[in-house]
Amino acid sequence: MNHLIDTGRIFLGLVFFCSVVGKIRGGAAYTGFRVAMARLVPALRGRTGPVAVLVVGAETAVVGALAVPTTVTAGFALAAVLLAAFTAVLAGALRREETVACHCFGGGGQPVALRHVLRNVGLLCAASAGLVARLVTTGDTAAPRPAVLLFTAGAGVFLALVTVALDELAYLLSRPDPKSAGRARG
Repeated sequence: MNHLIDTGRIFLGLVFFCSVVGKIRGGAAYTGFRVAMARLVPALRGRTGPVAVLVVGAETAVVGALAVPTTVTAGFALAAVLLAAFTAVLAGALRREETVACHCFGGGGQPVALRHVLRNVGLLCAASAGLVARLVTTGDTAAPRPAVLLFTAGAGVFLALVTVALDELAYLLSRPDPKSAGRARG
């Protein structure tokens, strides 16, 4: 079970790391995040400054907590709380038919869609599973074999890449192939 916990640590740690970096990589990215936040959570209009700092700080805390073995349980718990809130915000925006990009990973992005809500539900499930696994797992400290460690790290990185690149993957998978579209008409 420790291997699954470690995969979750790497996966969620990288996703939250990319989220933080995307938001603070420049003034325009941070401003875009604040503007999007005001549209995603109408009650925050005019007060996004402190909340934006709190969100970025909490996401940074998740990264740090998941990186340190003694604070992993707290990292999973904080990730689950944040992801529940993020999921609720995106679901609310979708219900209101708000056409704004969430800026989850910084700049641009596609307008909030069902795939973003489902992505967050998946992340919430991963954080919750990691938390439960940490709470029920005994303190097995046996060093993992190199092959298992490599697979665990690779799985975490792969899952993070797919998650962070969700909009790009959706775009690539939804584009019609011009060759097959021409044949279908003809």
